[in-house]
Amino acid sequence: MLKKHPLLSALCLTLALSPLGLFCENLIEITQNEEKVNKLQIVYLAQSKEYRKSIDLYKKYQKQIGKHDFEVLEHLGIAILEQGSRSDDPQMQLLSIFASSLAGVSSSYDILEAGISSSNMQTQLAALQFLAKMQDDQIDHLLHKAMASEFLYTRLEAAYILAAKKSRSATGQIEGLMYKLPPQMRFFFPELFALIGTTDSIGILRHMMDDPFHAIRIEAILSAARHGRDDLLPAIRSYSTHIDVAEQEACATALGYLKDSSSIKRLKKLSRSPTESVQLAALRSLYSLGDETAKEKILLKAREKNLFAITMLADVAGSEEALISLAKDDNISIRFNAASSLLKRKDPRAAFYIREFLIADSRDLGFQPQTSIGNSLKTWKVISSTQQHAKESYYDLMALSISVREGILRDTLELPEESFLKIARLILDTKQHELIPLLVSLLENQKCPEGIELLKAKSQTAGAPLIRAYCNLALFRLKEPGPYEENVKKWVLSKKSHELIQFRPSLPWAARLSESKFELTPEESSSLLIESYQVLAERHDEKSIDFLLSTLQEGENKNLPVLAGILLRAIQ
Repeated sequence: MLKKHPLLSALCLTLALSPLGLFCENLIEITQNEEKVNKLQIVYLAQSKEYRKSIDLYKKYQKQIGKHDFEVLEHLGIAILEQGSRSDDPQMQLLSIFASSLAGVSSSYDILEAGISSSNMQTQLAALQFLAKMQDDQIDHLLHKAMASEFLYTRLEAAYILAAKKSRSATGQIEGLMYKLPPQMRFFFPELFALIGTTDSIGILRHMMDDPFHAIRIEAILSAARHGRDDLLPAIRSYSTHIDVAEQEACATALGYLKDSSSIKRLKKLSRSPTESVQLAALRSLYSLGDETAKEKILLKAREKNLFAITMLADVAGSEEALISLAKDDNISIRFNAASSLLKRKDPRAAFYIREFLIADSRDLGFQPQTSIGNSLKTWKVISSTQQHAKESYYDLMALSISVREGILRDTLELPEESFLKIARLILDTKQHELIPLLVSLLENQKCPEGIELLKAKSQTAGAPLIRAYCNLALFRLKEPGPYEENVKKWVLSKKSHELIQFRPSLPWAARLSESKFELTPEESSSLLIESYQVLAERHDEKSIDFLLSTLQEGENKNLPVLAGILLRAIQ
C-alpha cells in the first residue's frame, strides 16, 4: 500500500503518534475497501435480486475506474430482466418481456422462452410480439412451443407469425392445429394458408372452398382474392353460380379483387340480384373494372341510405357532393360513415363533419363493425353509452373505439395543412387525452412551422399536465431551443415513485382494423413516461446513464424491468 499511496503513507507515518493517527488508519481502510470492489460482485448482487445494493456498488466501482463499464451494466440490466421473466407475478413477467423489446437485447432468448412458458396468456402474447420482430432461425423453436400453448389465442398468434414468416414448418403446424379444433373454427385458417402461399398451403385453401360450412367456404374465397391467388380464379368463377347468396356476394367481391375482366357478364347478372349485398358487391367490382354505369347505381344505393354503399363511396371518384348531403343526415351512423368516406376522399370539408366523432363528449360514442351476409362488405354502427354496451358486446368496444378514432385522426393528416391544424387545435383544446400521443407524434413528424408553434403554445397549457409533458417531449426531440429537456427531466423525476406501465386492452384477432399481429400498447401516461426515458437514453451519454441508474435505484420496484430495458438501450 505504501507504494500505491506514498503521500498518504508519509502523512500517516508522520502523525502516527498523534490524535490524528486513528483518522489516517480509517482513511487507509476506506481506500483499501474501495480498491477491493469486484465487478463480479455487482452482477452477483443483481442476480440475487439485491438490485439497489448492486447499483450502489456499481457507482463505487464507476468512481474508481473513472468511467462507465458497459459490460457490467449490460449484465446488470439483463439480470433484472431475466429475474422478472421468471417471477411468479404475471405483471412482472409481462413488464420484463415488454422491456426486452424496448432494449432490443440480442441475448434475450431465455427471457422470451420464459415468456412463452408463462401460465399467463398476455405474457405469452407479449413474447410472441417480440418474436415476430426477430430474424433468427432459433425463434422457430419458441413458435412451435407457443403452438402447444393451453390458450387458443396464443396458438393463433403463433400461427399468424409462422405464416407471415413463411416458415418451412408453417403449413404442417397450422394444419395440425386446425384439425384439433371444432370444424366451425376453421373459419380462422384460410387467411393463414393464403398468407403462406406455398403449393401445399394453396392446395389446402382450395380444399376449404368446398368445406361443408358455408362461412369457411366464403372466407377461403375472400382470402384467396385478398392475396391475389388468380390461380384459383376458375374455382371462384364456378362458385359464383351457386345459389347461396353469401357465396355469390363473396365471389362477386373476389372477381373484382382479382381484376377478372372475363367475368364482367357474370358480375352484371349478379348486380341484378334481389339480395342488396350481392348487388353492391357486384357493382363495386364492375366499377373497379372500369364500368362507369356501376358508379351511378352505387350512388343511388347510398342516397337510399344504405350504409354499405355509403362506405363504398370512399373509393368512388366524384362522390363528394353526395357524401356532403349524407353527412348532414339525422341518423348518426349515416353521418359517421359519410364523413369517414369524405375524409378518405381527402376532401377538406370532411374536417367539419368528422370532428363530431373525434371529440368525446357526454354521449360516450363508440363504433361497432357491421358486415354483410357474405362478409365482404363492411361498415360501422355508431352507438352511445359505450361503457354500458361494452359489457354485452363480443368486441372490446372501448379499445375498438379508440382504434377507430386514431384511424380517423391519421386520415386527417391527408387533408390540407390548415384543415389538419384546425383539428389538432380542437383536440388539444378539448383535452382528448386518448388521442394526444398520436396527435403530438403527427405534429412532430410533420415539422411545419405552424405545428411547432402549436406545440410550443400547448407546452405551457395550465391544467393539462399530460398535454404539457407530451408537447415538451416533442419539442425536445425536435431540438427546439428552450427549457424542454429540463422540463422532461422534471416530469420524469416527479413520476419515479409511480408505477410505470399500464397497458391498453388489445383487440381480438378478428376485430382488428387491419390484418396484424398482437400489439402490446401502453396507455397514454405510461407511453409518455417510457418515451421520455427513451429520448434521454438515446443520447447515449454519461449524464443520461447516470440519470437512469438513479431512477433504477430510487424508483418504484415494478418499474425496474422497464428501466433496465431502457438502460440497455442507452448503452448500445
